[in-house]
Amino acid sequence: MLLVGCGQPRAPIKSMGAYHAVQILDGRVPGAELAFVVEPWYMSEAVAKAATKPPGYDEFFAWKEEQETKRGIRFFATVAEVPPVVSADEELRLAVISARTADNPALLDACVDAGCAAIFLEKPGATTVKDLEAMRDKAEAAGVSVFLGFNKNVSGYLTKTREFVDSNSGNKKCDVTFLHNNNYKDTEEELSECFERNAEGMLKNMAIHELAICVTYYGVTVDTIETVRADRDYSCLKTLGGYTDFVRLKFKLVTKEGVEINVAADRCGGDDSVGIVTDSESGTELARFTMPDTDTVANIPSLQEKYGDAMPYFFTQDPDYLQLKKLVVNAVVHGSPATGVADIGVAIETLRVAEYLTPILQEQLK
Repeated sequence: MLLVGCGQPRAPIKSMGAYHAVQILDGRVPGAELAFVVEPWYMSEAVAKAATKPPGYDEFFAWKEEQETKRGIRFFATVAEVPPVVSADEELRLAVISARTADNPALLDACVDAGCAAIFLEKPGATTVKDLEAMRDKAEAAGVSVFLGFNKNVSGYLTKTREFVDSNSGNKKCDVTFLHNNNYKDTEEELSECFERNAEGMLKNMAIHELAICVTYYGVTVDTIETVRADRDYSCLKTLGGYTDFVRLKFKLVTKEGVEINVAADRCGGDDSVGIVTDSESGTELARFTMPDTDTVANIPSLQEKYGDAMPYFFTQDPDYLQLKKLVVNAVVHGSPATGVADIGVAIETLRVAEYLTPILQEQLK
């Protein structure tokens, strides 16, 4: 495997790329061996020349030396420096790209040119639909499969929610809501910082996971959407620091085939994601399934002992990140179906839906 974008790998683990690395190095992804790491930031000329090194610099280079010595992993500053695949019969290379979203188009191009057989790309893949379409075309021309890191697509809470609805479909009509909570403080200062840091907006960042679920499992596309209606009582739209975005948002999508699905997101609601099933007629809650579940929460202390400090969501979503990589590796190595894993086509439609819905929902909430 080729990891592109490692970031800070210890004390604490601060980047998604580094967490992908430790899961692979720990032998938790059968069939995967980490051979190359590209770190465009810490190994860049700009950082090398800087008088003051950025946070995490010492931690990265200590980890780099350790991996080079113990495992023979090779490190590079750019994908172009990585030795290309000489023969696909001798090496089946999977690239994991976990860098800045704006850098992904160029990084994907470079990975394709380096002979990668497949690419695992962190969500949302790119900042625009146009970029994603160009990336798709590049990969397809080379016969390279591209998978997206929409981990909720394979999460247990999603599976349990859908199974519950299917098992009760003959008894009553169910209403399903997928809720995504973040843990920001409900203050102008913290939300202003949040809006600026996530300037692409809630639907293209935070709630992009829920939109990917809608696209993958409920047939939602821009062309199939019949109506969209914001819940004004739940939702909150604000302009802070020159950025207009949602603090909270809930809306119902109805497709032309009559499929109904609700999406909700709350920047100050906590640190979980929930599938909620209610009776469509009475509104009575029938079931709810949460990520992380009790087993995942119970396993957090052992992960902390094994990996040290890390961003909290790495541990709460550990099973889903692991399942994604297992499915992708099995698909690449054995040709097994990567059931539920979003491909770049899903990513394109998901981003298209996010761009379509944002102005409509903002207008409804003015």
